[in-house]
Amino acid sequence: MKMKQFIHAVFCALTVCGFLLLGASCSKENEPIQTVEGVTVTIAAQSDLQTRTSLPVYDGDYGNNIRGVQHVTDVYLYIYEMDEAGTDGECKARFNVGWREYFGANNLPNETAVMRYTFAYTFTVGKTYRLVAVGVDGAESEDIMQDYDGWNSILTYGLPESIRTGSKLTDPITLQEGKTPTDMAHSEFFTGYVDFKPASENDKNIGEINLWRRVAGLQVCLNQIPKEVERVRILLYNSQNTQVKLLPSAPQESETDKIITDFITSPYGNDSFNEEGRVLMDKTFTEDDLYLPGSSTGVVSDYAYKCSLTAFMLPVNIPDRELYEYTLVAEFVTTSMTGIVGSSKKVRLIKPWQNSDGLDFEDETDIGTGIIDDLDKYLFPIEANHFYCLGIPSKPIDCSGVLQ
Repeated sequence: MKMKQFIHAVFCALTVCGFLLLGASCSKENEPIQTVEGVTVTIAAQSDLQTRTSLPVYDGDYGNNIRGVQHVTDVYLYIYEMDEAGTDGECKARFNVGWREYFGANNLPNETAVMRYTFAYTFTVGKTYRLVAVGVDGAESEDIMQDYDGWNSILTYGLPESIRTGSKLTDPITLQEGKTPTDMAHSEFFTGYVDFKPASENDKNIGEINLWRRVAGLQVCLNQIPKEVERVRILLYNSQNTQVKLLPSAPQESETDKIITDFITSPYGNDSFNEEGRVLMDKTFTEDDLYLPGSSTGVVSDYAYKCSLTAFMLPVNIPDRELYEYTLVAEFVTTSMTGIVGSSKKVRLIKPWQNSDGLDFEDETDIGTGIIDDLDKYLFPIEANHFYCLGIPSKPIDCSGVLQ
């Protein structure tokens, strides 16, 4: 993955102030329409993160405020003219704020950084506009971003070109044709907005934009994996989604729980059970993954495998508890002595933010038997701008018993 520290959530803040000029045109009553022009934008890319787990990213102990690394190379600003209902809007203009040019292609910041940008657009007094900012990772080499790993969100999601003049605010961001779950696992982007309805030509209070990551992050750290295991895969309960809303939607509150709305059911391959679409991580072990586990008894143990895996994914709704018994499952694949017949063992991964040590594997149960133990431990949504941490390098999940 492209980060030294895996991030769970990063935001960019855009504070907007305007230099206002008076423009004139005629309405049907020949009255002049007041306009606002020459807006200056202050852009602050923040590197702090939020998390849903008490465990830190990697081994840094920052509590619930985790120091992250943001990989923004380019920021684009879109102007949407809103409809009367305020529920949708049409894109009227797009601006490249020149983030890469401002800092220099070889000196892009990965921590909090600020720039100012002035653009020319005529706002009509009394109309409501939505200013949407989109931050993308467009690195194409290590010269641009030292964590570059061969993928970026411009190629994966077609940004910024996938949002055009005339596009609707409700149009989703979509995985591009020919791209796969592997591309999604390596791609991140950020969005945020502010509504602006100038009351007069002197109205300078546009406000602030907080720009949040529109993907979720997952880290899985495993050790003491038996040598008989040749491969491990982390699977989602269904094929992962290929679309996400441009801007997040708030959950609906019910009497007992909150109902997640910030997702679009859009399974990879147009099939909820598409096997390729379910794969979030796939690791085939080599000799380089072997290590000799320590022993408190002094007895030398056999070599075992270990691995640390990371991936991005688009938000997914919580599974239907009548149909599924986990959100994430780890599959350990073994091969017989003949090298022909293979078998696998699946174990469910519990909700990653349930108290410090709640990271144990538990055997997958047969949903047909009706014997399901504490199902709430295993069912949870995948939410944008959240980091799901299942083990850290200093405290990985012990897999020594997965084949028993």
